[in-house]
Amino acid sequence: MKKVLGATLISLLSGVACAQSSVTLYGNVGGGLRWTNGARAGSAVGYNNNIIAGNQFGFTGKEDLGGGLKAIFKLEGAFNSGTGAVKTSGNLFSQAAFVGLTGNFGRLTFGRQLNANEDLGILIDPAGGRGQSIAIEPGVVYSANYFTLDSRFNNTVKYIGQVGGFRMAASYSPGGVAGNSRAATNFSGAALYQWGPALGGVSYQKTWNATATQWAQTFQTGGTLQIGPARLYLNYADLTVTGAKPTAPRRRDRIPGGGVVWSVTPALQLTAAFIDDIASNLGNVASASGHKVTTFAIAEYFLSKQTEVYAEFDRNGFSGAYRYDPANITALGLNPGGHTMTGVSFGLMTRF
Repeated sequence: MKKVLGATLISLLSGVACAQSSVTLYGNVGGGLRWTNGARAGSAVGYNNNIIAGNQFGFTGKEDLGGGLKAIFKLEGAFNSGTGAVKTSGNLFSQAAFVGLTGNFGRLTFGRQLNANEDLGILIDPAGGRGQSIAIEPGVVYSANYFTLDSRFNNTVKYIGQVGGFRMAASYSPGGVAGNSRAATNFSGAALYQWGPALGGVSYQKTWNATATQWAQTFQTGGTLQIGPARLYLNYADLTVTGAKPTAPRRRDRIPGGGVVWSVTPALQLTAAFIDDIASNLGNVASASGHKVTTFAIAEYFLSKQTEVYAEFDRNGFSGAYRYDPANITALGLNPGGHTMTGVSFGLMTRF
């Protein structure tokens, strides 16, 4: 009888433990066709690897530790639906790999993740940080790691706290270089406030390169306002980058932007945005100034809560030294000296 009662008690306790923890599998898969014009060889038709949101899968989990405290984790990877290859070679969970605790004190996480500056950037971006090309997400240059163009930071400790409508966040990514406490490090902080339909915030980040001979810093501010079925966006970023030599002029970018997301009907959503990157001393070369103006529009029609078809248009215009900028020549395939790069994408995406 005691053995039966003991087995029953163990079974009940196991059931309680299972009820207090959970793991969720999620993701999205999409693809289609993309036409571009302005590359070295002219126009081209290729595969659209879900430019508006990318393809990813992930696992999130939490365990209730009692007293309002929970253990959490997230593992998220990205892949190319056209080939099945992972987005970043040798990195299965390139989008997130962190563990942490959440409770009344806030949220504390450890691992590969977005930093505090990027969290704000996503909230004030009409595309929500989902875009998979600098054709519609030029912010990867000034909001992410400037020296690697990696949109996530490795070995990061991040804290998020909230009191009412006020939220603050801070993150630190140590470089782990012996004898050099600055090399390959990043630190950032952000503060935002939400009041009814309005949200506004400011953030800052500073990143050192692998040898601590250069740094890049970004100040960012912006907000959103919900008016009926439309949400309006306004943002501004200021990027400064030092040169490899102390005597080199500093690069400076002033980047205003804005946009709108309009839910026309429950099944139809339209997004439009612009970003004007006004740069000086590109490549840390004196007087190498120019403009890069990014505009895009996205129409999404939802066949269900999980599946949609979409059409996307983007145009990047270049002037001055920006016509020869290596980052855009490499990432977009821009013809050196070219004035415009235009793209049109069509696709189907489903979420799970």
